Formats: sequence, structure tokens, C-alpha cells
Amino acid sequence: MHLKAEFLQPDDPGIGDALRRDGVAYISGLLDAAQVAEFREVLANYENSILPKARRSSYDSDTSGRLVMYRDVERHEPRLNKMIQQPTFMDLIRRAVDWEPVLYYLDGFPKPAGGSAIEAHQELYTVPVDPPQFLHLWVPLEDVTPENGSIHFYHGTHKLGLAPHIEPPGVAPMVDPAVLQRIENMRVEVTCPAGSAALFTGYTIHWSGPNRGDRDRPAMTLGIRGRNTVVKTEQENIASLMARIFREEGSFASVGHDDDFYALSGHEGDTVVERILARVRNDHGVSISLDDFAQHYRTPKALAARVLILQSEGTSGDR
Repeated sequence: MHLKAEFLQPDDPGIGDALRRDGVAYISGLLDAAQVAEFREVLANYENSILPKARRSSYDSDTSGRLVMYRDVERHEPRLNKMIQQPTFMDLIRRAVDWEPVLYYLDGFPKPAGGSAIEAHQELYTVPVDPPQFLHLWVPLEDVTPENGSIHFYHGTHKLGLAPHIEPPGVAPMVDPAVLQRIENMRVEVTCPAGSAALFTGYTIHWSGPNRGDRDRPAMTLGIRGRNTVVKTEQENIASLMARIFREEGSFASVGHDDDFYALSGHEGDTVVERILARVRNDHGVSISLDDFAQHYRTPKALAARVLILQSEGTSGDR
């Protein structure tokens, strides 16, 4: 059986059925050309005027320094926050699910010309929500083609729970490639015009290809959760980021929130600690000394607590 993307109109009552059946529903004409242009203008203004003043943890860049994503835009851009609260988005989602949706976050993805692929993943692996009432509404703001990075969804994977992920140093967690080989017959490559959308669950496996074109392929993603869901505390989220920094800079296979750095590395890790603290300073805007790390903040959980305290005090930290 050959699977394909079948696009529905925004008011089609079958969107919920498609979401429950496939884990993803494809929607055509969610935004018209004028709305696409308005979103692009607002996001470009955010990138140029607001993002340069934000903490390094507010965005990700590739190895060439090109911007590949920025998060929580709605917290800093009132105009955009108003635009995404319109019925165009939230009423569509209400018709598709049996729980009350609320905006969790809005992220931007510039997909720069020459940019790399985003590996296969599930949102609920890195953004746990309990119960798992969690959706992404992905809206491209440029026509999506195989040349500039079409997106791939694996239909039905939302019914399988969390897949095994691997966490290579320096990259985000990704679904084990061995799993992808076994479910290749479930994959659908999606090309679509600007202003269309894909609404998919937090369990749906997906990835996007590299942008081989000569212009950026911007898109935005609305994270949506149930009003009565429980999400991680800010400290837990920061602890996850600290654990990732530990893992990447120390080349550890895995790091838990309560893992002691020196138990993982032995006592020859000061050079690695210096890299960790440089990442913390660069990404989160606070400084912690090597001595204080060794005495008090040697686990991701403890380090996260200190980062949050320094940020709340508005200080740069230890000198």
C-alpha cells in the first residue's frame, strides 16, 4: 500500500479522524498569501530586532553559525502572540480533539539555504506532557519541496508510544535508525505550499530533509497542550539542558539529572568542566566558577537550580 498526504480544508470535519488514524492531518489553505506575508514580516522583525538581545538559550545555530530555530517567540513578540490566538488556529484544533487546547509555545524555523536535515524524532521524548495531550501545528511560510527540505511523517507511529532514541554528542536526540528501517513503509514525504499546515501528535515520528535550495525555507510551529495537563517545571527543563551539556561536552553515553559529574568522569575533568561552564555562560548568561561547580553544582539538577537563581536575581553570577 502506497501512503500519501491527503490535504483537507481547515473546516473539514474529517481532520480529527485523520489525526486519530494517522497521527497527522494535512491542511491546505490555513493561511492566505497576505497572512503568510504578515507572519514572515513579524518573524523577520523578531529575528532582526528582538532575538539579538535574547539569551543564547533562546535559539539554536548550526556549525556554520546560521540560525536554525528560535523558541518561545510568543513571550517576546506581542503582535505575534495576538496573531496566533486567532480562531484560525485554536478553533481548528478544538474541532480535532476532545480536550481544551491552550498555546504552549511558538517556535520559528528559518531552515537556511544550505541548512542540514532535522533528524527523526518525537516531540514527547523531549517535551513530556502528562497526560500526553500534545500537538504540533507546523505551518510553512515558503513553498516546501524536496529541494528545500520536505517533511516526512510516519503514519500510525502515534499508536506505538515512544520509540527508542539515541543521543549522539552534539546533536538533539533522534529515533534509533534501526527503528526507522523497520517502519519505512509507514513514511510519507510531504511537499506543500506556503500557508498549508500539518497537525500532528507528540508521538508521531517525523523529520525534515536538508535545504539544498538558494533561499531560506521558513516555517513556524505552534506547540499545543491540553489545558489540564501537567508539564515539567522550569527547573526540570533547565536540568535537562544541563544534562545535555554534560553529555555533549563530556562525551558521556547518558546523563541523569542527579548524576555527579566527577563520578562520570573521574577527577581528570576540569578541562571538560571549563567547557561546560563556558556553555552555561554563553547560553544562559550566567557565570559559575570552577571551584563552586566542584563544591556545589556538580549535578545537572544542582547546576540548573543555581542558573535559575542567578537569572531571577538579574546578576551575571560568580566573578
